[in-house]
Amino acid sequence: MEKYYRIRLYKVLSNLEEEVTLLCFKHNSQGISEALNYVQKNLEYDPQVRSQKYKDIDVFFNEKPVQLFFDELKQLDWQIRYETFEEEHKDWLSEWKKGFKPFPLVGPYWVVPSWEKAPKEAVTPLWIDPGMAFGTGTHATTQLAAALIHRIYQAPQKYKPADVIDVGTGTAILAMIAKYSGANDVIAIDIDPEATRVARENIKANSNISNVIVSDLLLEDIKSQFDLVIANIIDGVLLKLKDDLIRAMKPKSHIIVTGILEERENLFIDEFLKNTNLKIERRLAKEEWVGFWLTNF
Repeated sequence: MEKYYRIRLYKVLSNLEEEVTLLCFKHNSQGISEALNYVQKNLEYDPQVRSQKYKDIDVFFNEKPVQLFFDELKQLDWQIRYETFEEEHKDWLSEWKKGFKPFPLVGPYWVVPSWEKAPKEAVTPLWIDPGMAFGTGTHATTQLAAALIHRIYQAPQKYKPADVIDVGTGTAILAMIAKYSGANDVIAIDIDPEATRVARENIKANSNISNVIVSDLLLEDIKSQFDLVIANIIDGVLLKLKDDLIRAMKPKSHIIVTGILEERENLFIDEFLKNTNLKIERRLAKEEWVGFWLTNF
């Protein structure tokens, strides 16, 4: 197995970072990665890099650097410490694929990687190739959203959501569940171009899926209203999108919001329900996450 070397540099002064970087590339470094320290001060969920006097840096080499590299580092600053790691090259995508196997998500729906065969017990397989998009069905927030969609369509009521929008669709897994569950038309949107590309490919791979449109429009630019709004997004972003999410709801409709950390649940729900006629139909929790099915009936 081919190997490479990772050199972890400790206590690099911020004002020396550029000089250290130039020195690393002078000695044939293949890349540099900084261990950033983040802080999140409030529910808005905009992490900020904490200002630091010192930084820790990983430097990558195909061959172990000669002693001259370390000597010159010490000449820049004698306080810099370092540690050398010999590691094996891996095809991380192939390694990840080995662990991604078909599994039941909710009801009859199974998530089946596009490179696997569907098990016999997979009544309704959802063929997924996640690429770089979020939403393989393994994350608790996706599972909560899927469970709530399933409950809405299984509920003993005459009114079933016909028109659906999936905001922050990722792989389009939730959009496909809504369609299979009984929706007539589904629009899936995401601000990440890679996600919309992946979503289109996944919908195409599920040949039984029709009337699911992946749109590049932003939520604020969509003027239609829907029977069901799905938003599996982190809580702070949900609050930022609150007005547009509620505007997208028909007068008598449903909204599913997931991606809410349990420790911030009370603060979130107070803010999200404020000045609305929304009421909680169902709350689900999994691991450290919670999700809600809300209505405006």
